[in-house]
Amino acid sequence: MENNFKGRIIYSENYQSTIDSIKLINKSDSNNASVIKHNREFIDSSINSDICIIKGYEKNTKIKRENLVAPDLLSAYDESILELNSLEGKVRCIAHSSVIQINNEYVPAGYVSLKFFTKSNLISAKATDLSDIIKSNDIAKSITDEYIKERKYFLSEAAPNDSLMFIDGPMFSGAATNGNFILINELLSKNCRPIFFVKNSESTIITERFDFAKEYNSDLHWAYSNLEVGEVSPVFAYTIEGRSKAMCFMKVFDKRSPVRIEFPLKEFEENWYNDDVFDQIFYQFLANGSANNMQPRIIQISEMYAREILKSTNLYKEINKMGLTKNMNEERGMF
Repeated sequence: MENNFKGRIIYSENYQSTIDSIKLINKSDSNNASVIKHNREFIDSSINSDICIIKGYEKNTKIKRENLVAPDLLSAYDESILELNSLEGKVRCIAHSSVIQINNEYVPAGYVSLKFFTKSNLISAKATDLSDIIKSNDIAKSITDEYIKERKYFLSEAAPNDSLMFIDGPMFSGAATNGNFILINELLSKNCRPIFFVKNSESTIITERFDFAKEYNSDLHWAYSNLEVGEVSPVFAYTIEGRSKAMCFMKVFDKRSPVRIEFPLKEFEENWYNDDVFDQIFYQFLANGSANNMQPRIIQISEMYAREILKSTNLYKEINKMGLTKNMNEERGMF
């Protein structure tokens, strides 16, 4: 990881000037702020999608405990996002976090951005060329576009070569899907092989397409009912609108929902992911040690860094000086 991000938190170039510009906005009478996750799963309801079981992965497979060893090199990405809604527009601060595990050492990196989105010409006219005040008639789209650009920039610099990268969230995530595949191509160019993790899902693509699963409420219900602890389901190839993924389910603990695991399909079929990939994944869940917090240990650490980085911005106090009334909705206990 020979780059400027190693072990550092870097703020976007216009971070402070954006704060200064926001302070010029008249005081708002009503707002609320929340810490959110960007992940939004795309629920397929299209008959144009295709799904099949990948040859060689037709049966449940049992992970052998003797194969569980700590990785020599592993990486993960997560982010923490603060949104503040006001009458004049939306403040959005993102703390991007990447963690690299080298043997028993964790090396973090962080990137913090701050942008203000508005539809108002009156507000955007107060911006300078050195601030990220974004005028847009489609704020939701602009937010997604900016998030995609930031994440790609950060991970193009911070992601290691020749490593797996664990990412929290689905490959297919609505408006961000295209950006996910742009990121995947960027990572694969460095032989950094992404794996996506979905903890909660209402997907029914398997129960709708396969007779063996049609009696179940959802794909996760089918997986839970047919997997033993420490087993991985058959691996499915899923394609829609020219984009594809390999996906399967892993049952880590009893009385807990399985997790869905997703890979770029072409690279999975071409054996970019070593035979021990499911051993490494299962090891990370066990290393986390909590059945109540179902995520790989390295993602948990990356998430912790992202939260702490967001706290360190002191943006909660800066809101008092921005001309926006403080009225925080502390959804995840961040502050």
